[in-house]
This record gives sequence, structure tokens and C-alpha cells, in this order.
Amino acid sequence: MGIFADRLKEAMQQANLTSAQLAKQTGIGRSSISQWLSNKYVAKHDKVTALATVLNVSPDWLLGTTDIATASVPKAAPIPVAVTPTPAVDPRLVTLWEQLEPDQQAKLIKKAQKLLAKSQTSSGSKRKKGKKKKKGKKRKKRKKRKS
Repeated sequence: MGIFADRLKEAMQQANLTSAQLAKQTGIGRSSISQWLSNKYVAKHDKVTALATVLNVSPDWLLGTTDIATASVPKAAPIPVAVTPTPAVDPRLVTLWEQLEPDQQAKLIKKAQKLLAKSQTSSGSKRKKGKKKKKGKKRKKRKKRKS
């Protein structure tokens, strides 16, 4: 297993935190933490810093560049993780999102953007209820022939 994954697990055990608790405290998605723990990916710098702050270890130790585990960031100056308040979101969306792989998340974002664009373009041309839009040329009424 990778150094980052091993050290992340070790730091979580020392802090007595589950991946769900760590996700909540850092503002990082549970799916990302799960992928790091399973050694699929290594976290980016800003995420490593947030993890290290909550786990009270140094970012360098988490990444395996030093064997000194203690945090070098002073306790008096915590790094803010979430600056803006989280908008109200349907919890079902969050649960589904966290279960998706990164490529599936990207596809979902593209689909949502298409749906939004479609709804914005169709909202400007709404018709009144009961009236259907006629397509094509109008048909001429045929006169009945006398036999």
C-alpha cells in the first residue's frame, strides 16, 4: 500500500476518527477520503493541509517526505477549510454523489449543466396550457365533391 494511504489510516486511528467524521471536519467528500485510503489517488496539496490540520500531523509526514509526525502548524492559527456556508442540498443527492467514481461525477455535472441550459432556453418560450404549437404548413380544407 502507498505511504500516504498508510499514514492517513494511522493518523485517523490515532485521532480516533472514522472517514465520515474526517470528511465532516475537513469539508472533504467521503468518496475522496475512501479513494485515498484505498490508494487509488493521493490528495492534492490543499486537501493534505486540511487533513493534517484536523489529524494534528504535518503534511510532510502524511506525504511520506519526513518521519516527524507532529504538526508544524501552530494550534493558534488553524487553516480554514470551509469559508462559505453550505447551501441546503437534498441529502439524497449528497449520498448518491459520494458513491460515484470521479469520472461518473464529471458525467453527472455535464448532464446537470445540459438540463439547466435546456430548462433556461425552454422557459423563455413557454406556451399557455391547452394550446399546442402547430407544426408545418396549414392544411387547406378540401371541398367535398358531388357524386
